[in-house]
Amino acid sequence: MTIVHSCHGNRRPRLTVALALLISLQIATPAWAWGRLGHRVIARITEKSLTPKAKAAIVALLEPGESLGDASTWADENRRRLPKTAPWHYVDVPLDEPRYDARFSGDVSTNGCIVDKIHEFRATLKDPSRSIEDRRFALRFLVHLVQDLHMPLHVGENHDKGGNQTQVRFFTRGSNMHRLWDSGMIEWVSHDEDRWLADLASLDAPEARQAAMRGTVEDWATESLLAAREAYKVPDTGLRLKSGQKLSDAYVNTSLPVVRRRLYQAGVRLAMVLNETFSEPGRGDQRSTSHQE
Repeated sequence: MTIVHSCHGNRRPRLTVALALLISLQIATPAWAWGRLGHRVIARITEKSLTPKAKAAIVALLEPGESLGDASTWADENRRRLPKTAPWHYVDVPLDEPRYDARFSGDVSTNGCIVDKIHEFRATLKDPSRSIEDRRFALRFLVHLVQDLHMPLHVGENHDKGGNQTQVRFFTRGSNMHRLWDSGMIEWVSHDEDRWLADLASLDAPEARQAAMRGTVEDWATESLLAAREAYKVPDTGLRLKSGQKLSDAYVNTSLPVVRRRLYQAGVRLAMVLNETFSEPGRGDQRSTSHQE
């Protein structure tokens, strides 16, 4: 994938217009981790590494015709209908903390944070006594939350509601840190899933895959915390980024490799989680009545 590294100077009018339209649309929509494009790209990376058993279990649990990509965006698309699930998508760990810790998981009223819910939904999927509906719900959320966990601003907290309150200038238009990281930079490069998949395939060396498959969910949260800390730094000075900051070429050139790495890691790790979850006999192999009809 060819990435244009300059944020300034002369650009094609089509790019300027497209970027303006993109940002105007983002302002009118909720801030979702990675946005629809990022979630679907991660899901397609995951699909390539699923075992036959995991693939069969997923097909059995999802609605007829529902792909893993469709399932990956379900939690966001139904967020207004399920308002109590909002705290499940993130954990607020102050940027200056050295790592994720369970003390940041929230209180009883939130029913846990993203890390807690990943463990909970995985346990639900492993429990054959749970209903098809419960396990379908758990699968959709597990897929989505493992992806969300890899978006740095869903872990690192700068007292700005996950970046939503920190305004920035990206190119010549305004946005905020959350929109920039969930979809702004991704869609600036390309709106095309296939193009992103081709680009991220270049990261899939054996050593990179092995490295991505190491660690725990808690370790992955710490990685996002450290990435968020860097995301709030001005590359030219090392100072903490402030609201209203105009982002330089250096910022984009520093941040895009992080976006690429986190998308790739999320895809590989989600496949690992699903393969392990469905590795035991009898997990997810029962179809609902609607599937049998």
